[in-house]
Amino acid sequence: MEGLVAVPVYNEAENLRRVITALLGRVPVDHLLFIDDGSADGSHRLLEEAGVPYLRHPINLGYEESLRTGMRHALLRGFPYIVFFDSDGQHRVEDLERILASYEADPCDLIVGSRYRETDNIPFTLRSVTTRSLSKLTTLLAGVEITDVTIGLKLISRRFIPVALKIPTEDMHAEMVVGLARCGARIRELKITVMPREAGQSMYHLYKGLLYPAKTFLCLLSELIFIRGLRSEVGSGGEGENR
Repeated sequence: MEGLVAVPVYNEAENLRRVITALLGRVPVDHLLFIDDGSADGSHRLLEEAGVPYLRHPINLGYEESLRTGMRHALLRGFPYIVFFDSDGQHRVEDLERILASYEADPCDLIVGSRYRETDNIPFTLRSVTTRSLSKLTTLLAGVEITDVTIGLKLISRRFIPVALKIPTEDMHAEMVVGLARCGARIRELKITVMPREAGQSMYHLYKGLLYPAKTFLCLLSELIFIRGLRSEVGSGGEGENR
């Protein structure tokens, strides 16, 4: 592989060893970067013991800032693309490899995973309802079908990283797709499997789950207002078409 696999980490010590082992077996170590977002549970010590490349925020800055740190590193090191992979053990390396293979066969600007693509078996929960509603809004605004907009497993081409860094965001899900689409990015969604969380606590707790849709909507509104400025951040080359 040629790109960077970036793994945001926040208090995932109970899951981290398993994720590190899985990735080291399939991804060259110099194409890995873990970003510890000020964890208080010793996650950074596990990364240090494992000998994997990592950066550490001195305090907790939030998930989206971890993604930005990874993107800046990818630009600095000259990687042609970045792939985000969660540290909670819910993403499979097999799906990461499917995304990489899809990019190599037909490069595009954004590839996002989806647990709901090609299935009608969707549980009725607050999170699934929120995800489906935001996915439909994203599809409308982006002009490309998205069925699961809150998945963290995604690939971004180098050309569109400067756009992603400037997007008004809650967590770079719906905002990322819409912003890149309206700047001419080619976008593809692939079916993936999300594993149950074995330990630790999801960042999507009830309080955030209730505020998340409203904050995302405000970010999308700001993005649409300032879209002309975002377009100026696109790297060299003509606009592509959504796929």
